Amino acid sequence: MVIKNIKTVGFRKFEKEFKTDLYPISYITGKNTSGKTNVLYAIIWAFLGSNLTGDERVWLGNSKAENCYVEINFIDNNGKKHTLVRSKNKYNNTKNFILIDNKEVKQEDLVSFYSDKKLFLSILNPNYFTSKKPAEQKELLDRYLPQIDIHLVYEKLDDEEKKILEGVPEDITQYMSDLRADKKLNEDRIKNLRGKIEYAESIVNTELEEKKQFEKNEELTLAMQELSFLNSENNRSDRDRQLETVNSLEKELIQMETNIRKLSNEMSEGKKKYLVVKNSIKSYCPTCEQEIKDDARNKTITKMRDDLEKAYYEKIDLEKDVLELKTKLNTEKCKLYAIKDNTQIKNRMTEVDLQIKRLEQEKSEIEKFNSSIDFKTKNIEDAKKDIESYENMISQHYKNINNIERAIKIIQKLYINYIEEKMKVATEHLKDVRIKYYSVLKESGELKDDFIITYNGNEFKNLSKSETIATALELSNMLNKVSGVNLPLFIDDSESCADYDFLNQYSKDTQILIAKVNKGAELQITEDVVQNESLLQAA
Repeated sequence: MVIKNIKTVGFRKFEKEFKTDLYPISYITGKNTSGKTNVLYAIIWAFLGSNLTGDERVWLGNSKAENCYVEINFIDNNGKKHTLVRSKNKYNNTKNFILIDNKEVKQEDLVSFYSDKKLFLSILNPNYFTSKKPAEQKELLDRYLPQIDIHLVYEKLDDEEKKILEGVPEDITQYMSDLRADKKLNEDRIKNLRGKIEYAESIVNTELEEKKQFEKNEELTLAMQELSFLNSENNRSDRDRQLETVNSLEKELIQMETNIRKLSNEMSEGKKKYLVVKNSIKSYCPTCEQEIKDDARNKTITKMRDDLEKAYYEKIDLEKDVLELKTKLNTEKCKLYAIKDNTQIKNRMTEVDLQIKRLEQEKSEIEKFNSSIDFKTKNIEDAKKDIESYENMISQHYKNINNIERAIKIIQKLYINYIEEKMKVATEHLKDVRIKYYSVLKESGELKDDFIITYNGNEFKNLSKSETIATALELSNMLNKVSGVNLPLFIDDSESCADYDFLNQYSKDTQILIAKVNKGAELQITEDVVQNESLLQAA
């Protein structure tokens, strides 16, 4: 694309009409704030409707003007001439319009001339690309670099390297990320196993106490024999048997009285239901609540009456049994009181019983203590086996890590070869600038996905002003060439980098606009006649 001339009205610095021709190589000179950058603003606003950063909301009209108007005559890459007009009203958007060759169009109709908004800004305004984050820079460049078949790069690996990768990775960065994740997983498992070994070692190092012996077995045996003898005496035996008889009769009496109360409650409830069924015009089953008719009703009433009578007689029988049982209980209680209670024997039995309980408690505690020693001993043996197992697992994880690290080195090599192959086209149009798609982590030596711009080996952030301008222009020219849009290049602040020969580098087939401060002078746009003549002769 070649811009032939520009006309603005009410645009930025110029309230009235501003008009100028542009040449294959144009010098835009003048003092500071004379309007040199207006040329760049006008081109970008005409094509995009935005400022230099791509913002379409900013008003670029003159502060005193109501309408902002830019007209550009240009030749596209097919050699066809066009006239582009963009007009915007400060207060009324309905008055805004875009014309291409006197035909009103929309913004999307202009895309065929500049391909991509970000690309257009990156070429015409070199500072745009370098101001973006690395990820955005990489995304834009990737869009215009040729696609490389990873299989072709893969074939450059030797057979052993191919075997380790186990096939062609379709997505190198994802494959590399997966390998690192696998390595991290193995490292985490080793760390976890180390913790388990440390815990198991603490068990192995546990100090075991000596087992205890119960040395009072003879004393316990004699006490148990004495108690058995005391229990076998008739007096004690008779009293115990009689006490059991009394207790049994009391329990039986309580059960009978409970049954009588239960029968009384059931009879009371049964009688209510019986009277309801008998005295109602319509009767309903007391269980399922469905209506009972005719013979079924009579049968139900008869059954309910029979059940009440049966319960009544059963209650009468129980009450008789209770009277008899109470009499028998009183008799047995009298027998119990009549049995002589030998207090001396009873007291001795109590003493021996307490002695036995004390000795059995002591024996039980010793057995529990010895069981805990056995348990700890088993835990120690199990912990030793666990440590051996964990160490074998750690060894296997280290083998896995070693294999993964070998694969990472190979995939890094493949990635570097892939990037270099992909960057060949871009590198052809770079002189002192280099772009690295990756960085190397100091801790591990692994590659990290990145986008680093250098100029003569120095990172962009460390460059001088002149080196920054030179770097930005190289990148703009490179993007211009790899994308094939062939837009004009705008060299701003050229006096800051007077030592760089931009014309010979970039002007062979690209329009160059060079802005330079001329102290105290008014804005002037001139043609580099000598250079343009040499270009014409070369053509």
